Amino acid sequence: MKGQIAIIEAVISAIALFIAFNMIITVQEYQTKWEDSLSLMQGRDALVTADRLGTLHDYPFSPAFETQLLSKLDAIKDDIVKNETRGTVRSAIYVACDCTSEQQSYVQNILKDVKFNTREITGIVCPTTLPAINSCGSGGQYPDGLIIWGYRLLDSDSVAALTNYAKEGGGIIEIADLDENQASNPAQQTIFGIKWTAQGNFPPDQIQFLTPRNASPVTYQSYKWFHHLPYNFTLTQDAPSFQMESGATVACDGKTGSLKFQDDSYQFWVCTNNRVYFDTDQPQNVRANTDNSTGEVIPISVYKFKLNYIDGTSKIRISFKPSYLFNDFLFIDETHNKIYPLDNDASKILLNKGYWDVSKNTPVASAILNRFEGGVTAWMPDFSRGGLASTGDDHKQLLASLMFSVVNKLGEETSQTGQVTSYINVNSTDMLEIYRIDLIIGKPF
Repeated sequence: MKGQIAIIEAVISAIALFIAFNMIITVQEYQTKWEDSLSLMQGRDALVTADRLGTLHDYPFSPAFETQLLSKLDAIKDDIVKNETRGTVRSAIYVACDCTSEQQSYVQNILKDVKFNTREITGIVCPTTLPAINSCGSGGQYPDGLIIWGYRLLDSDSVAALTNYAKEGGGIIEIADLDENQASNPAQQTIFGIKWTAQGNFPPDQIQFLTPRNASPVTYQSYKWFHHLPYNFTLTQDAPSFQMESGATVACDGKTGSLKFQDDSYQFWVCTNNRVYFDTDQPQNVRANTDNSTGEVIPISVYKFKLNYIDGTSKIRISFKPSYLFNDFLFIDETHNKIYPLDNDASKILLNKGYWDVSKNTPVASAILNRFEGGVTAWMPDFSRGGLASTGDDHKQLLASLMFSVVNKLGEETSQTGQVTSYINVNSTDMLEIYRIDLIIGKPF
């Protein structure tokens, strides 16, 4: 018995010595997260440096500038670096169009060369036919926006496709004249938030913006884009010289073009002296009576326009100022386009052609926006029913403002791992733009 006790004591002693020995010689490992902290500090330093240099607005939208900036930051030259923006329109937007080839070209010409807040945006428009929503561009990009031009009887497959598309942040614009049966289609009501309204005869008013009271209504972004987005004119016709209203001849050596709205056209000349001259008379007498430089307001008819950019002699960009009125493009007859928000929320009406009632509580809706799933949708009547050539620059500006307000601004999801530094930037050269920059710094191994 005594022998067994001795053996047990020896075993216990051996175990105790083994545990003590391991506690003494075992190396303790600690995760300091130093590499992650260093990446975060490097990201912060890069963004703060760009901000203090006054170039932060260039950094996320210009690959060339991004490369130039990062090449100067030796600390991260061997790291994997990527940036993303959220909350604003990206430098390239992709739009799918369920429309004719002529309508697709029309949209492409509007979106192909956009500039605002000093940065350039390119729109790539590709064809699609519902229920398919095709990818766009050489990289097979999923479209940020979708245009349905003309009424479509949306079947269950199309509704499912549009619902999934909106859930991912995609915006949808429908350009169509609707009768009562079409407007009462459940798919129209669900996706575009519209219904038929049994009203009397259309009033004879022009179409105007229903000004949002604050930034909360779904129409606010479209209203803002229309009045601040610089509209592009690309000019090809030479203008060696022209005459002023006074009879004086101006040696121009530039280009000439025209601004078309409300069925009238107004000729202008862009000259090598970095000035723009408009003939604001109606009818036109081909003599300029304004002389304008960048930033100036140009009165034409009863409206005002701002000259935002002069890019050489072949390109200018102007913006429409409040309170612009459209000629009526809503009315066809009393059996079409008596459309109203499904939930009777008048704040969803972007444009109205007067009111159905004398108390002005029920606007005659000429464009309606709706929040659907995770995206924004819009319905407007077909302003091109008289032919695309009959449309004006005001219609093109309206379509552009709708598209830029509904396109996906969530940013691209990335599978790249790394430390993310976020920075909020503000620019207001042409209009107030607030967005987030995410700088991702990862290690190659």
